[in-house]
Amino acid sequence: MLNIDYRALISSADLIYHSPVEKAVEGQPIGNGKMGTLVWTTQKAIHFQLNRCDVFAVNKNHAGRQAGPTDYCGGCASLIIDLGGDPFCQETFEQRLSLYDAEVSIAGVGISVRCFISAVSDVLVLEVNDQRSEPQPVHLTVSMWRPPLVKTKEHTAQHKFMDVADSICLAQEFTEKDHYCASAVAAQIATDETHISKGDNAHTIIAPAMVGKTKIVVSSASSWSSQTKVGMMAVNVLQEALNLPYEVLRQKHQDWWHRFWERTFVYIEPQDNSIDQDVGHFMTCVRNLHLYNMASTSRGILPPKWNGSLFITEGDKRQWGSQFWVWTTEMLYFPLFAADAIDLTNPYFSMYNQHLSDCEHAAWQRWGIVGAYFPETVSFDGPTILPDDVALEVQAVLRGKKAHTELSERAYSFCQFDSHLRVVTNPHIGRYSWISHVVSSGSELAMQAWWRFRYTGDAEWLRDRVYPLLKGTVEFYRHLVEQEIDGRYHLHGTNVHEDFWGAKNSIMDLAAIRGTVPLAIRAAEILETDTDLRAKWQELIDNLAPYPMGCDRGSKALTGGFLADDAWAAGQLGDVDGQHNPEDVWLNPIFPFEDWTLETEDPMVDQIVQKTVELARWMPRIFTGAKLGTAIRTPIVWSRVGRGDQFPSVLASYYASFAPLE
Repeated sequence: MLNIDYRALISSADLIYHSPVEKAVEGQPIGNGKMGTLVWTTQKAIHFQLNRCDVFAVNKNHAGRQAGPTDYCGGCASLIIDLGGDPFCQETFEQRLSLYDAEVSIAGVGISVRCFISAVSDVLVLEVNDQRSEPQPVHLTVSMWRPPLVKTKEHTAQHKFMDVADSICLAQEFTEKDHYCASAVAAQIATDETHISKGDNAHTIIAPAMVGKTKIVVSSASSWSSQTKVGMMAVNVLQEALNLPYEVLRQKHQDWWHRFWERTFVYIEPQDNSIDQDVGHFMTCVRNLHLYNMASTSRGILPPKWNGSLFITEGDKRQWGSQFWVWTTEMLYFPLFAADAIDLTNPYFSMYNQHLSDCEHAAWQRWGIVGAYFPETVSFDGPTILPDDVALEVQAVLRGKKAHTELSERAYSFCQFDSHLRVVTNPHIGRYSWISHVVSSGSELAMQAWWRFRYTGDAEWLRDRVYPLLKGTVEFYRHLVEQEIDGRYHLHGTNVHEDFWGAKNSIMDLAAIRGTVPLAIRAAEILETDTDLRAKWQELIDNLAPYPMGCDRGSKALTGGFLADDAWAAGQLGDVDGQHNPEDVWLNPIFPFEDWTLETEDPMVDQIVQKTVELARWMPRIFTGAKLGTAIRTPIVWSRVGRGDQFPSVLASYYASFAPLE
């Protein structure tokens, strides 16, 4: 039985800074899965931006454009704690993020600070210990980066400061048509004789200079209902925390985190080979950092945004806006199934399962078929439901029966925010663009929901979450395929993810079908349901077109899609030639769709797989330092085909890809 020192094991991945950061984005992250912030310093102050996972300025029915002035989310308030003098500019400076305790500690000249966001309550708690011979007053400033009222056509963003004794409370709300979202941040310095300086966009609490410890508490709350007094929600949370000492709040917080770390760990024993030992230590640290990040960001009602998560620092600025891409969001969750951190996937699956009904509408409105269509990119509340007349126009464009330039002004106006509708009505080549005809995203979600069932055996999860996703996405494909004269079911005019557009027999789609149809059949068997559909699904898989091979004439005609005659091809030339966003799409039958595994034991297919993996184009680039974070699927495939011995070389060149997105 291993005797594990969890604190020592997890603390090996602590982030330790010996000077203040040059950029706010380099700050240290703290969060409780719902609210979060980076912690960074300047010479005399500590900085925060409180963000929440459930604050969105607009929803799927927004009348403006994607990436327009109102396409933002998360930000609730900026906080600055000015400690006076220049305590954080000397060589004695140290800022440490303790992963085991989920707490940041900062040491300066004669002053130290500790802070955490409680794992059990929406509060940021700080303790300032001023031991300077000449202590300075503490200034706590809560501010908003927008003017108090911003109107953009039908959209309104407004904020105001509420009058609360000894506290600051900043509330904001967003309204447009059926959308309402509000948040509030409340703050107080737990000491006597404070006073508040007030401005339009900033209020500051000033506490007198004193030697010793000062507690500061900052809370947040949010609501989707205009009937909720979100400011009072935040104040109530604040008051509860103010009534308890720092150490009591800290103990409750640490109890959660220590239980978390003790349920999931990797310990690598010392090796004789120093290179293996270095790689093992590095991977242990990376694993712990990722688990810390996910436990800090993925415990709310919505998953963290891949582009900044709960850690944006420049107000509403967030590259790529407020919508969710399956491709970039799912990567956060890949490691959690095997790490005994499956509960952290709850927000991810909850959001997409809640989209299911709207995705069934989207299948009919956009494609004219039954099933469930999950667009690659979508608002937090799902795809837009269109008026019937507009849906007919959009479907005609998507299916190639009408040019996008023939859209009515009314139809065009409904299609500027929903990312999928926007690219359909503003295509790049013909009727195609990067995500316009990507139809495999829902199958990826269904596959991952099955993984969770495979790890847990949870029958309720299978019935309520997995099977609806499998059934909806398999039915979508069953009605999308076309049976041709050869008796086989083929696909036409779909994208091979973002790489090849308008192809025939996209390997991505054929892999999605082969990966999910057997699971849908098995799930239906376990649940003893849909006997008639099981037979139809089996008939589909029995007569599905084979994966395109390089020796096929149509495969060779698709520029960039050919690897070798005896390797899989990306697809066959359809409506658009060439590559557009290079991805190793040839590998999708291996991961994520698991149509081939090391247990397949088909020598002919095994040879095709190994040849395809050998020739896939991203791995050589990764070995030479290419920096594309979304190429992680290629190293995963290499390990899945038995090439894990090359993983140290991959890590040595690839980890630099994951620098912060600014």
